[in-house]
Amino acid sequence: MGLLRIRDLNVQFHDGQFHDGQKGQEAVRHLSFDAAPGEIVGIVGESGSGKSTAMQAVLGLLPDRAEIVCGGMWIGDADITPPLPGESRKDYERKMDAVRGNKIAMVFQNPQTSLNPTVKIGRQIAETIRLHSHCSRSYARKRAAELLDMAGVHDGESQMGKYPFELSGGMCQRVGIAIALSCEPELLIADEPTTALDATVQKQMLELFRRIVQETGTAVLFVSHDLGVIASLCDRVLVMHDGTLAEEGSVEDVFYNPRHVYTKTLLARAKELQKLSACRGGKKKLLEVSHVSRCFTGTGGPGRQAAAEVVRDVTFHIQKGETFGLVGESGCGKSTLARMVTGILAPTRGAVLYEGEALSVRPGKGNRRVQMVFQNPYTSLNPRMTVRDMLEEPLILNMDVTEQERREKVDSMLKLVGLDPDDAQKYPRAFSGGERQRIGIARALILEPGLLVCDEPVSALDLPIQEQILEFLEELQSSRKITCLFISHDLNVVKRISSRIGVMYAGCIVETGSTKEVYNDPWHPYTKALLSSVLVPDPVKARRKKGIPRREEQKAEALATEGCPFALRCGYALECCFTDRPKSCRFGGREVACFLYSEQYTGKRSSDYRMTSQI
Repeated sequence: MGLLRIRDLNVQFHDGQFHDGQKGQEAVRHLSFDAAPGEIVGIVGESGSGKSTAMQAVLGLLPDRAEIVCGGMWIGDADITPPLPGESRKDYERKMDAVRGNKIAMVFQNPQTSLNPTVKIGRQIAETIRLHSHCSRSYARKRAAELLDMAGVHDGESQMGKYPFELSGGMCQRVGIAIALSCEPELLIADEPTTALDATVQKQMLELFRRIVQETGTAVLFVSHDLGVIASLCDRVLVMHDGTLAEEGSVEDVFYNPRHVYTKTLLARAKELQKLSACRGGKKKLLEVSHVSRCFTGTGGPGRQAAAEVVRDVTFHIQKGETFGLVGESGCGKSTLARMVTGILAPTRGAVLYEGEALSVRPGKGNRRVQMVFQNPYTSLNPRMTVRDMLEEPLILNMDVTEQERREKVDSMLKLVGLDPDDAQKYPRAFSGGERQRIGIARALILEPGLLVCDEPVSALDLPIQEQILEFLEELQSSRKITCLFISHDLNVVKRISSRIGVMYAGCIVETGSTKEVYNDPWHPYTKALLSSVLVPDPVKARRKKGIPRREEQKAEALATEGCPFALRCGYALECCFTDRPKSCRFGGREVACFLYSEQYTGKRSSDYRMTSQI
């Protein structure tokens, strides 16, 4: 008998625009499935497929406008079937208060918003323990430290006095898992818990979920649009489409022998991301970043640095008409570098050259010739402005054009990004995630920049929408010769869109080269480790992938070290790696900052020597 049993779940939303008795939007239809103790069940599907709605129905967290009709829902012996419309909810809510936390817990997608920023993490965990178990404060604190250790937070006792904003995204997600585990639930629901994390941290989080299931026997419902994650972690998979269960089976059966046409389409789209970009740039350099560094001053104090150098001596160039991909872990300095390229931040040292001239810096405003597309289309657009107002605003601020010319330019730009000019009168809430990102691209392009900086532009989107945006960017590059700096922690996406790639670690560029060469034959130990963490939509291959060990505090150590920043994690480290910082070595179109490629430490080479990977 399954731990969680759901029979014929139906969810329908009634908005104010619908009259009494008229049907609203059907979000979930005739959904039935089980989950056994110690089993990890993956739930996949694109946005709007009903995944999150079904999970909220299990927890009883849907709003009043949701009409729920269910044939039956049980967690163990407890009947948690939602009341039918018109029935009293008091008994149901009283029952669910005892179920939430004790029997079912949830890990949310964004740990930075699910944690209280004004309360220390130790207190947040301890309060949850005391709320459900009525134990003493001292026991709750002791248990909180144990849970942090279980969740992979090194030395949990010392971390309990920190606030969420003092921790990285991966650390905050571990705290969220510790809170979810605090009452030893029988079922853990994880809703996109690794979407915002980079490849190495994501791999660690998946190992953590697997270890939790092995040690506690907890069942896990793992909701994700990332098929590589599902292939790596789950035992069974449910494929949802348009509110219904399209296909169900073991991970191997669904991935290797899909039966439903929608499942086949999802897998085909995932494989599209494995392809190399066909785009190539010209020979003329458009942007040159020369020995750029950026320091941020802090408050100082005991145990804290007065200044942190988050970008250190970075040099690269982008050719006109090409897409240059920049990859690296969260906190490595990618976004800080992007702000210097756009002219929002000034380098502490070095120079950013655009067509051979120093790029003008306008703090907080940026440069007209370089425009940015932001990560989250749901927060980068002003919800109180119409699309026309948002697109006209850059024209009003930067160009001397008439009202009629502005209207014509806005209409033309909307057509370019695949939207209708009539959409100009609508507000952002009227559009899907992919359409909002197209609006963000239109806003960036309306000033006709020479360089487009895309900072994680598809990480908040599901797989089909990701492919649409990437195809659109490729069309733009082909038709308008757009030059692009594409920043992402998703290596599959960068492989799909970029012709050349730079790999960044702890504020430094450690390797650059053509995307094909770097992916097929990584030279730097960090590049190899990063690529080893990439998950593919193949259960056998994904489970073979090995990540690299990492403690969160190693990030600060890497930034502060005078030696190679990767030395603490590198299996190939030489004695010099801990005392000296390696210079970049060039071999044809390849550059790598590693002592293994330096004649000074590895010996003189003949003039006809052809460099290959030394790892």
